[in-house]
Amino acid sequence: MSLFSNTSVRIDALPSLQEEEFEGLPLRYRALRMAIFAIVMLLVFAALGVLMWFEWQELNTFRWGVWLALGAAFAFGLMWAIEEVKGFPLRGVVVREHDLSYRSGFFKRETITVPFNRVQHSEIAQGPLARAFSVCTLKLYTAGHSGANLRVPGMDVDRAKRLRQQLDERVSQS
Repeated sequence: MSLFSNTSVRIDALPSLQEEEFEGLPLRYRALRMAIFAIVMLLVFAALGVLMWFEWQELNTFRWGVWLALGAAFAFGLMWAIEEVKGFPLRGVVVREHDLSYRSGFFKRETITVPFNRVQHSEIAQGPLARAFSVCTLKLYTAGHSGANLRVPGMDVDRAKRLRQQLDERVSQS
């Protein structure tokens, strides 16, 4: 019978993720994100333009709600643009001996690490726009969670397939 052991570990003794370890995502993914940004902003401002046109035809003036919607759309677009421009260089992935980490975000910085021995299965997802830009999303699933625990969007398709194959081999061995 083994005795239970739960010794304390100093936080500074744990291995750390180094900033220079992270590999950036392909610039094709940045182009995809910018295309989505442009399409969404075009649709939002086109809808607001139609609303303003009808408002002007009806009342020959604009009510405060139209100006509020226009200001909110502009503020949202500005924040999204800052996130895309400043946040994209911060996105990255690192594959280490025992785990995979993904870092993202400018306003809300986030680093997610999943140990390989906790991965139950993985999948590669690629929608029509991602296919057009030759990028995909690698999803890792672990026990006890209903969705993907780690999503790495914007990966090069060949690289994601190689990584998934390596992960599947590790999962089948354990």
